Amino acid sequence: MKKVSLAFMPLAVGALEGAPARAADPIRIDVGGYYQFYALAGGMEGSYALNGTSVQYNGTQFIQQGEIYFGGATQLDNGTTIGLRVLLNAWNPAAGRSGTNRRQIDQAYLYAFGDWGRLEFGARTGAAYTMYYGAPSALPGWGFVKHNAGYNWSNQAARHFNTAAIRLAGSTIDADQGKPERINYYTPRLLGLQLGVSYVPKVQPRPQPGALWGLGTGPGNNVAGVCGFANPTTANGCPTNDNSWQNGVSVGANYLNRFGAVSVGLYGAFSTMTFVPSLNPVASAYNTINGANLTAWNQAVVGLQFSLYGFTAGGSWGWDNMGLGRNAYTGGDNDTRTWAAAIMYETGPWQMSAGFAVATNDNGNGVPSLISCAQGTSSSCTAAAATTSSAYFGTNPNAGAANFGTVKGTYVEVGATYQLGPGAKLVGGAVFTTLSGPSNAVAAQSWAALLGMDLHF
Repeated sequence: MKKVSLAFMPLAVGALEGAPARAADPIRIDVGGYYQFYALAGGMEGSYALNGTSVQYNGTQFIQQGEIYFGGATQLDNGTTIGLRVLLNAWNPAAGRSGTNRRQIDQAYLYAFGDWGRLEFGARTGAAYTMYYGAPSALPGWGFVKHNAGYNWSNQAARHFNTAAIRLAGSTIDADQGKPERINYYTPRLLGLQLGVSYVPKVQPRPQPGALWGLGTGPGNNVAGVCGFANPTTANGCPTNDNSWQNGVSVGANYLNRFGAVSVGLYGAFSTMTFVPSLNPVASAYNTINGANLTAWNQAVVGLQFSLYGFTAGGSWGWDNMGLGRNAYTGGDNDTRTWAAAIMYETGPWQMSAGFAVATNDNGNGVPSLISCAQGTSSSCTAAAATTSSAYFGTNPNAGAANFGTVKGTYVEVGATYQLGPGAKLVGGAVFTTLSGPSNAVAAQSWAALLGMDLHF
């Protein structure tokens, strides 16, 4: 979680890691972390199937997230600092292995920095991801950089089928990669300019965007012990030619400077990953029924932020091909474009902000219609799966006919925090999400007022 504000202009690649020990001493481990709790009350529109069944959602919910940081550093005689950092989830996130085991370690990496720049190795977000400057937010865990897991308050069925929705939760680059094993390098900042580059051998993104059309990569995502797992793991021997994204490279840059009373931050980034198909063509890489196919994954983001007399304003624009090629039959692409803008004001113990994000997807592969929903011991809605191309590009939704036209998502938030004391904030605000498109599978609205606490230690 990174708060974007030019009030904290140095790039957050050396913070929160403790003072280094002398080289002759053992590394002392420091402990820190954060915990967030929110109570939400509002409304969430249900999903309504063509046969009249539906799934409805509760209008109140408690959510939480926390992490405990373990870190330490030592300084060498030549002035270089070497350290480590491990982030332990203080909650039980989604399953990270088969069975009932849970993913608990969020990040684990080594770092070194000096006059020559900064190097990071391990399970870590990419350099270009971290360097983002754009829309600011006073709402911890939400905002426009990247939401905490589960902080979206929207109809989950619609969010699954709405291919633009994933970008409402993250305006920075590579927001869907997680923290696979990678290497990051940041240059020293020169005349306000800093560059960052990352390399990752393999990525199993979470979620996989092609799943809607029967596509999937490698051995599957969320499987620990497999190369490209989105969190710390160890894998011995990484196969290739397994329908996976490999050799990911991202490059980012930001420029920070002050002109009189105005502080300015500029950001730009590009990333690409090669798609390596199986030696034996399979439907999970190219679906001959609907024409969906996987390809190299490319993204680009640019952003601007400036501060003046307690006000911080900014915005960003992003493009993401979602790792999906043009549809083999329609020729349409599945690119998502995202705009975000916000303004924040800080005075004394108060922070207040308001902003929005809009994402649109060209929907070249089409989206289905919900034909039935079931609500009982479990809640789900289903769409018919077409068995032929004529059915997929036909007009009968009960036979799996797809719907074409732009898919869109809009997110609006207002928030305020009050500093109660060192490391303790009272938080309040409201969030609004609207998902829309050409079928009942992708459309729903939701809103909630929220009140909570943000603790840092």
